[in-house]
Order: sequence, then structure tokens, then C-alpha cells
Amino acid sequence: MSASRIPGLVVLLALFGCPKDVPDEGPGGSPDSGTPASTHAGTISIQDRKLLGAPQLGHGLSVLVDLSTATRAPDYDEEPGQLTGCKVWVYDVESDPPPRAAGDVGTLSIEGPSASLGPGCVFQDGAGYVCPTAAGQGEVVLEHAAGTGAPPNTARVSISGAAFGPDDSGRYLQLRGVPGASGSFPIVAVTSPTEVRIAKAPGTDPAPAAGTYQVLAGAGPVPGTPEDEAPGDPLRDSDHVRVRITPGSDTPFHFPETTVEDIGRAFTPDLATAAQLDHVPLDGRTFRLGCAGEGGVCGAAEFTIIQLQTTDGPTAGLSPYALPPAKKKQVVLTCVEPGESGFVDIPAEASALLAQAHGASPITRVRTALMRNRAVITKNPTPPDNTVRVVAGHQIIGFTNP
Repeated sequence: MSASRIPGLVVLLALFGCPKDVPDEGPGGSPDSGTPASTHAGTISIQDRKLLGAPQLGHGLSVLVDLSTATRAPDYDEEPGQLTGCKVWVYDVESDPPPRAAGDVGTLSIEGPSASLGPGCVFQDGAGYVCPTAAGQGEVVLEHAAGTGAPPNTARVSISGAAFGPDDSGRYLQLRGVPGASGSFPIVAVTSPTEVRIAKAPGTDPAPAAGTYQVLAGAGPVPGTPEDEAPGDPLRDSDHVRVRITPGSDTPFHFPETTVEDIGRAFTPDLATAAQLDHVPLDGRTFRLGCAGEGGVCGAAEFTIIQLQTTDGPTAGLSPYALPPAKKKQVVLTCVEPGESGFVDIPAEASALLAQAHGASPITRVRTALMRNRAVITKNPTPPDNTVRVVAGHQIIGFTNP
């Protein structure tokens, strides 16, 4: 079966995993029906991502590959049997945990964005799917911006034997094994084949040391990235996105090449949404998010999507943009509104489940993504009967800290 456009496609897009579990019966029927049941489902998301209230962090291409075990029924379904509306899953981490990731199912090739994602996205232990474009080892020298005449909050990194190129600007540099310099940093400029400038807060310059490095494409926002539609914009409105898989052995996914012909275009959230996206109510009341109200601008898109995920894990000392694993309760809310309305209304019944989970185990952080996307669904041509949703467009993410 080839990929096809599905009107009203529900995009179960969680930023660190879709709400899926292994069901007793898949959508193909029971084990005795003669129709192979699905065992897994997934989402491949290609987005131009921004973080609410952090213009200094810029924007950038973000690739999320979420291939996991299949979905159990939601705890709330606004439109039962339909692929649209709001759906909510409430997980108990011990007795009813979130779905399990499928792990390494093969290499993914993603082509079409204005910023190249390199030769392929691969699974790495501890990180999931990433899109490395270069890797190696050598002596690492890191010098912060102070006294160098460089822009503030940047550092110069040189690595012996590296071969950086112009396309690496807008990607991330991941350093390991370098005391005082290990981590993952946005590359804001390439200054020579062995040297880049990264975004990094001021600090003490570490001593030069041998370490390993990776250059990662599609890893998120980068300061200084050109604005929408300007040369250097990583995902332009005219881009098409093509995805194909080179399956691993005994993989649950072997879908054909899939193309999103028109991505969801750039948008600006309206004023009410900009005020609410990082202050999601946890008292059970209805709320609305979108781009069609006062101050908002909606580019063309098939769907307006809200994806919300909670944690009750401790956040002290973490980045304000981190979502640590849940300890007891986790809520995943997905709302899909087709067409050009530009609004998503979260009903009281869905919001009430947030409030109940908060009462049972206080929520410490909520991550809420507003997306304007185009979408395609693809399917294995032979059993197992598994589907993958490929979505592409623009998103803005807010973090609520109750």
C-alpha cells in the first residue's frame, strides 16, 4: 500500500513519545479474525520549532521519530470513532505505563527541507533517533566569548581533525568526554574546517582535552537562524518532505517512501494563546489555543494540532525546557482540528482529566505544542499491519510550571 493523504488524520504527536500501548485487538480485528492486527504505530515529525517567550534562542529544524507499540483506547475521546477532536490518555506509571519505544527499526532518510538532514537518521541508545552528519574524535579546545570580540553567550570550539562545512551552521555540536565542555550546543557559525562558534553561556574555559564529537541535524532551535522564508530558513513554506526507511531485520516497520507535498506554513499565535500556552489551566475549565484571534496570523495548513504532555517528576535544577520522566501520573492530550479555522478548543471533560491527575499527584511541568501541519499516513504493504503518520510544518512550544 502506498502512502495516502487521510482527511482528518489524528496526529498522536508527543514530543517524547506517542500515547500507545499493546492492545488485545488491533484495528485489523481479533487474533482469530484472519486479519493481522497492528502491533506498532508511529509518528515522524519534521517541524520548524520555536520556544514561547525565548526569541533569543531562535528557531530551527526539529525531527522527532516516535515508533512505539500500538495505542490503547483513550480515557476521553471527544469524537469516538473519528480521527479528529480531543483525546486524552492518563497513565499510571506503575500499573498502566506509557507505551514502549520500538528501538532500532532501521535507518530513516528525510529529504526536502531547505536545511539538509544529512545521509540518514539512526537510532542511538539513550537518545533515540538522531540525524548525525559527522562524528569523530580529537583534541577539543573551547574558549568562551569574553575577550575574543565574538558575540556574547557564545564560545569558540576547535577540534583537531574535524571537517566542518557551511551546512553545519544551524545544527548542533555534541561533545562527550571533555571535562567542563561536554553537552550539546547549537552551532551559530562555522569559522574554519576545524572550528565552529556555539551558543553557550559564559563560564570558565576548560583545559584542552581529547574527546568525541557528533554534528546533529534537526536537533532544534539555533540562535541567529534567519527568519521565516529568508535564505537560510531551515523549513520554508514551499518545501516538500520525503521520508523513506531502510528497515532493519525483523522490523515492525517497512513502509514505502512517503511525501508530504505541502508543509504547514509559518504562523503567529494570537495574543490570548501567547498568554495561555505557558499557563495551561489545571482546574478543569475549557480553554482555546490557536492563531486566528487578535494578533495572530495563520499560514495555510491542513490541521491545527495541540499536543500536551505532563510530568510529576522533579524539575529543580533542570533546564526550563526539560520535561523529566513522570513518577506516578502522566497525561497526554492530543487535539486535532481540520481545516483553516486556526482554533482548537479543549473541552471541560478533557481539561478535567488534567485537574484529576494534578490532584492525585501534583503536576510539576506541562509541555504544550501548538502546530500547524500537513500530514500523510503510510502503512506497511505486508503484515504486520502498522501505520506511521508523517507530519510537517511549524510549531511553537510553551512550558507551564504550576
